Amino acid sequence: MANKVKIYSTLKSGKVAFDGARVKNKEIGSLAVEAHPTLTNRIRIKSLVQFKRGSDTQYRVFFGKLNINRIQNEAGQDLVADLGMDRDAIIAYVQTQITKPIVTEYFEYNPITDRLEANKNIEVKKHGFFIGGKYKMASGNSNLYYEDLATKANSYPVMGEVFDQSLAENQVAGAGTSTPKMRVFGDFQIIPLGGNPVDDTAIDYDGSNFFPMNISGVGITTRIGEVVTAEQQLKYEITVGGLSVYIQYLPKQALAVNQDLTWYFDHPLDIEAGTTLNAAIYKVSTVNNQEVNDGVLKVCEGDATPTRYHATVLNRFFEDKDLELISPYTNYQAMDFGLDSTGSTVLLRDLSLGTDSLLQPHAVNTLEAVAEGTTIRIKAKDGAKVIANSIPVSGCSIDGVSVNAVLNLAVVELNAIFTNTAGFASDDTFVSGFVISGDDLTLTLNDGVSYTVDVTGLGVSTDKFVVSGVVSGSDIILTMDDATEITIDASNMISGSTMSATNDRWYISYGTNANQEVGVTTMTSAVNLQGPYYFGQSLLRGSEFKFNINSGNQLRLGIWDGAEEATAYNGSPAAGDASNWGTVFSFANGSGKFTDSSNTDISTYHAGGYTATNGAAMSVRFGDDGHLTLLDISGATEVIVGKTTIALGVTSFNLQFGGFNNSAFPNGIISTVDWTIVHDFDNDEAGIVNGIQDHTVIKSNISIGIGEKIMFMLDEVGQGDFFGTNYTAASSGVSTAEYQLNDTFSYATNEAMSFEFGGVSDWNVNTNASNYFNNGAGIVGYRKGGSGTIQGMFSMRFNDDGKLTIYSEDNNEKIATAKSDPTVGSQVSLYFGVQGNRAYYSIPVISKQTIGQGSQPDFDFVPTVANQTVTVTEGDVMNFQIVTSDNIVNQFAESDAPSWMSLNQASGVLSGTAPAFAGTSADTIVVNCKAGNAIGGTVGFTVTVSVAEVAYTNNKSLQFPSSNTTAYLNGNHALVPTLQRTGNGSGSSDAWSISMWVKPSTSTTSQQLFYYGGDDLANEGRIDIVQFSGNNLLFRYGKNNNNISFIGVGNFPTAQWNHILVTYNGGDTLTANGGATAFTMSINGANAISQIQAQGGGFSNNIPADKFRIGRLLGTTTNQYYSGAVNQVAIWNTDETANLATIYNSGATQDLSGLTSAPVHYYEIENSVTTISDISGSADLTGFNFSNSDLVSDTP
Repeated sequence: MANKVKIYSTLKSGKVAFDGARVKNKEIGSLAVEAHPTLTNRIRIKSLVQFKRGSDTQYRVFFGKLNINRIQNEAGQDLVADLGMDRDAIIAYVQTQITKPIVTEYFEYNPITDRLEANKNIEVKKHGFFIGGKYKMASGNSNLYYEDLATKANSYPVMGEVFDQSLAENQVAGAGTSTPKMRVFGDFQIIPLGGNPVDDTAIDYDGSNFFPMNISGVGITTRIGEVVTAEQQLKYEITVGGLSVYIQYLPKQALAVNQDLTWYFDHPLDIEAGTTLNAAIYKVSTVNNQEVNDGVLKVCEGDATPTRYHATVLNRFFEDKDLELISPYTNYQAMDFGLDSTGSTVLLRDLSLGTDSLLQPHAVNTLEAVAEGTTIRIKAKDGAKVIANSIPVSGCSIDGVSVNAVLNLAVVELNAIFTNTAGFASDDTFVSGFVISGDDLTLTLNDGVSYTVDVTGLGVSTDKFVVSGVVSGSDIILTMDDATEITIDASNMISGSTMSATNDRWYISYGTNANQEVGVTTMTSAVNLQGPYYFGQSLLRGSEFKFNINSGNQLRLGIWDGAEEATAYNGSPAAGDASNWGTVFSFANGSGKFTDSSNTDISTYHAGGYTATNGAAMSVRFGDDGHLTLLDISGATEVIVGKTTIALGVTSFNLQFGGFNNSAFPNGIISTVDWTIVHDFDNDEAGIVNGIQDHTVIKSNISIGIGEKIMFMLDEVGQGDFFGTNYTAASSGVSTAEYQLNDTFSYATNEAMSFEFGGVSDWNVNTNASNYFNNGAGIVGYRKGGSGTIQGMFSMRFNDDGKLTIYSEDNNEKIATAKSDPTVGSQVSLYFGVQGNRAYYSIPVISKQTIGQGSQPDFDFVPTVANQTVTVTEGDVMNFQIVTSDNIVNQFAESDAPSWMSLNQASGVLSGTAPAFAGTSADTIVVNCKAGNAIGGTVGFTVTVSVAEVAYTNNKSLQFPSSNTTAYLNGNHALVPTLQRTGNGSGSSDAWSISMWVKPSTSTTSQQLFYYGGDDLANEGRIDIVQFSGNNLLFRYGKNNNNISFIGVGNFPTAQWNHILVTYNGGDTLTANGGATAFTMSINGANAISQIQAQGGGFSNNIPADKFRIGRLLGTTTNQYYSGAVNQVAIWNTDETANLATIYNSGATQDLSGLTSAPVHYYEIENSVTTISDISGSADLTGFNFSNSDLVSDTP
């Protein structure tokens, strides 16, 4: 009996099947069916397109007399026996199977809407829909594009997602959707795949490509490997996961061997990170209106290993960013910035649209300017949102005035506007500092005014204290020690203050990160290549910079004169070299001394240099004569260490600092001067910061009008010095100048305030004051307690009634009233004249307040002592001088110092011998301290002592011989079970990571960096790390014909130090099971994988513990060596992918054994070329065929 014949068709394949017959599948629409002319139970099926050989009229017949009883449908049912069809019904059935669907069967015309309505889903086989003659909508794989056919510009939408709502996790509040995102594209670029093309080779352009990054392809270049005729057409197709996502037919053209072919896609094709796609180029021709595939196009091979076809991808990288982080005007090129009338809002204008084009305003302290290459980026402060991406410096202005043409200075100007540091009641006054004294917060302005507010009145309890504060518009926002905040409206404050600025931190001076705060306490790898650094507050003539010296580090303090660029501590010349400094005080930790350097003289004062004590308090004073003087102020008497040879010509500058690796940034403050010299007896005063001499008279820079008072502190024993309200005698040569003050009074040597001299007084003394004093020997006035008692805080008041009075702020009582009233409307200053030489600290500290402005100090006149830090190396002696910045300190105390540490209560020196470094939190000791004066006021502060490990050194590397054929390092493979594997990966217990610091040679031959595993390369698995073709890197896992290979193309620079990290998570290593995702390969802290290639579906067998070598691959038939340098090697038994940044350490080597996740095998090559010890394990390395000269000083 003849076979049954199943006749059916599938629209997806476009074919008609004849299962059970010898007739092959035919194209739908290429056949016809008819009844046999003479046999009633037979039909004929013939071709509509293929002619019978030798005939011009007859079509080929496939079934001449097919018995209808043999015909079945796709389900295997007999059309006659099972379904009861007659011949006509069977012919109708076959007709439906062999005929292409008529479009009108699936579309219906709606005359009301004048539209075609489809009753089937529509799928586009090529790329898109055309809308009129203007637009095309097309799929870009992971994007949709709308192409303007006239301009070829492709638009794309904002994308948000609503996830599968049938899943329970997507029905939870706040879940089930994604934030709308916009795709942001980078610059046009090219990425080579397969290396450089090799002429006169040929390989199919058909293969997989893995992309670890988001990439938008816009075109391809390849080199032709076979002749293409003008009649042939090339068809380029990309599939992802078996689905065709892009097809492009290239114009017909004749192509020769070794000819480059470049074409651009019809629209971008977006490939998301982690995608593997297959790309192929087919040669096609058309026969009888049917496309015929003539095979895969041959192109030239690339020179990369392993061999594959060469192609260059024309592309742009992209990111998908939340809309919140995308500004609508990020690319504007000309912008003006300013403040509104309240000073609380920053105004932005797009100048390309005119000066009236006001954009969205922003509150003060919400924006920041940063340098972006040679341009300026405006962004949300401490956030990711970009407001303006890349504005030329020449395109920025403030209130219509162009910013400074120097990039870094322009950034500073813009940030001054964004923070509105001058945003109070007037344009030229602002808060520059604040101090806490008991319950009183005293705020100071830039012209000497101070303002005191009782913090308890702000709802703050007395057991809380301020830990930080910021200025925001006209508000002072204070953060308390319990993290609560209080806000003070300073908008009605009187202008003025000479207190030190709050900007007492160190900043990077030059380069890309100029004006960024260093953010660390020592010159770590985060900043030590970006010197010098500047102190944020300017040093003015008549002021000084106080700091504690760290004698364990190099130190340079002065003015930079080198290139204005980021300079490394170990550069050439280095940041610490004298040639880079115009003026510098230079300390060397090796000798422990300050010595002569650029424009500084130490030897005149100390032959052979000055030895500094660790932690000693020191000062750089900027005299009125322009000279800088370095002083040791740690003892009872100041010691001049050195002085500038030539005076500076400027009146202010920012002090700069340089050092060596891990040098400590000086913990310093700047004290400014409140006085001007009006009488200099012998004309040799150089400002007051060096102290003043006998008969010198100084005038306060602060003056008061009616309703105001000058506060002055008598915090030392009396020395017979004089106060008054004016001096009119000669400016020099007057031996009695201190006596010739108007409204004279004195602070006598018995600690009384005296208002009578020789029976004559300019004052009416208040005899009713509680501490009225008259010793019967000519001293009439005021004194608290007996002789030797420090008197405390006083004020000179210009009262509302026009009277001038002296007032005790401690006891809240009037002491005396001037007999002559000052002129109402005039300004009154305080004058101070001395009998004898006086140190700077003996000159009274003054400030100005409004009488009755708020709560005033009464007895809590505490010193100002900031929290301080000190670092001491294990085993070293610490002598740290606590620095105070305001008011005398009579006593220091600590409450919880460890037993190895003690505090001198009189001098404030914290000392002791540091214990061994523990590598735990115990290395950081916070000592709670107090400082107080005889008035009874105390202040709490902390000294944080950090015990540092003896410094890690990395001074040597191992240089393998050039053209090496014998030298390598060998380890005991059995002692490194971490890298061994007995089968396919079973999980995290099989994980490992390998870190190497290497300096590859320029050789283009393959260079073996690392090798572990079997020596039968064809049959045994191994771990290979290989440099090939110069600046390319290969990591291979498996054996010759079964492996996964990870390739970095062009990202492994030769003749320079590079860090490699290869990790394995212990997972399945067959590609079908996602094996490519089990590994990472990084170079210099970044993903280095350009390509992933697999042979034999990956590798699932064992890695035997057979060979462990660095610098040599030893196979049964292969020897491969290394001719570069190796510095550091480490192996973990864990997947360290998440710790890449920590291990790379911004490009600086480090002691890896100190990491939280430490390696199990760790090698530093410092002392020997024959034995390299395993610091963390027992698998020591043995060097073969090296000489001692191969141990070199070239290190990362």
